[in-house]
Amino acid sequence: MLVSTGLAAEQHQAPPQLKVNKQMMINFFKSLIIPGWGQWSNGHKGRAIAYVGAELATIYGYQVNYSQATDEEHEFKEYADDHWSYGIWSLSDDGDTACGNLRTHAMPTLTDADGKDILDSQGYLVPLKDHHFYENISKYPEFVCGWDDIADKWEEGGNVYTPNKFDYIEMRTHSNDLFKNAQLASTLILVNHLISAFDAALGTDLTTIEATNFTGKLYINPLNAMNSIRMEVRF
Repeated sequence: MLVSTGLAAEQHQAPPQLKVNKQMMINFFKSLIIPGWGQWSNGHKGRAIAYVGAELATIYGYQVNYSQATDEEHEFKEYADDHWSYGIWSLSDDGDTACGNLRTHAMPTLTDADGKDILDSQGYLVPLKDHHFYENISKYPEFVCGWDDIADKWEEGGNVYTPNKFDYIEMRTHSNDLFKNAQLASTLILVNHLISAFDAALGTDLTTIEATNFTGKLYINPLNAMNSIRMEVRF
């Protein structure tokens, strides 16, 4: 008798479950695909316009920032190619450089299919100009001697600069900031889709709700959309 009473109490105290019908699910997925679509179907046209407006604004922000960042990336790479030279930096291939024997970071060079070194028009080795190359020549003192205005170098805050290196750092930093803005805009696009979807589902006429359970969890890191967004939805 005590056991049955306890079970009855547990059943009575169980939290109510939100149940959804087919239309609720349809509106959820409508707005998940196109923000505002589910709201428009619900008759909430003001909300629909707001979600569409947010979608267009974030897409525009992404395109503007990404396009400008890409253009500036090409510009700072061309600038580095014009003002930083492997031949000026490296006195020999045994580790010595114009800055001394300071090769703590790799500076790989190009080779042909037979493994022979590829030389430029002046007879110098050609560095592999990947992301690490363009980062290293802006960050580490051991590469400063490769800038063509090394005679005008100065030290500041423990770092060594030349006028060209300083300008290059500013160009590269601005381009990277624009890429971060584009990434943030892409995150906001995803967030707008998710919020619109849940809003459309919960905005459905609740008097028609009859069917299954609906639960959802959303985890978002706005600075790392690719690795830090996870959504769980169950109907």
